[in-house]
Amino acid sequence: MSKIVKELTTHWGPSSTDWTDERRSVVEREEAELLPSPDKAAPLDKIALDAIFPAGVVTGLDLQNGYLPLVLYANDDVIIEVANCDREQAMWHRNLGADEWAFQYRGSRTLETERGPVTINEGEMTVVPRGVAHKNVGHGTNIEIVIYARKPLQRLSPEDAQARIDLMRLSGGKPVVPVPKPEPEPAVR
Repeated sequence: MSKIVKELTTHWGPSSTDWTDERRSVVEREEAELLPSPDKAAPLDKIALDAIFPAGVVTGLDLQNGYLPLVLYANDDVIIEVANCDREQAMWHRNLGADEWAFQYRGSRTLETERGPVTINEGEMTVVPRGVAHKNVGHGTNIEIVIYARKPLQRLSPEDAQARIDLMRLSGGKPVVPVPKPEPEPAVR
């Protein structure tokens, strides 16, 4: 006999911060329905980032290193790529069509920008807004994950540590503090 478990269902968009009943629901079902079976789809794809870059393969948009960043996944709204710029790029980059979410998976690098430099160490991230000129300065061996988002990214997480914790706190299955929502995009004229 299978046990009954709870499954939370959500939808794309505001549902990640919208806790109203119509955007989120909890369904009780038999756990066996959620476990793998031969008639279900193939297992999830997996990519080992540490295995992508053999010795001597260094990426860069400057076309000097001999390799471009590797696009891992993409659709009409998002491009996810991985790169390993271990030195200063030879040219600046200004992305006019997307915000650039940069996550430092391994090592560290500095993003020189027209707004000033920001160094991101292993496990840290930043966003380079569309239209801001920048270049990577790698500090030795590193791996970075970059997500280009066609729609502007808005920071919803507060800088204050206690405020972040408060935003994550639940009581009775509901947020204790109202969860912030992205501001609507301005109308295009």
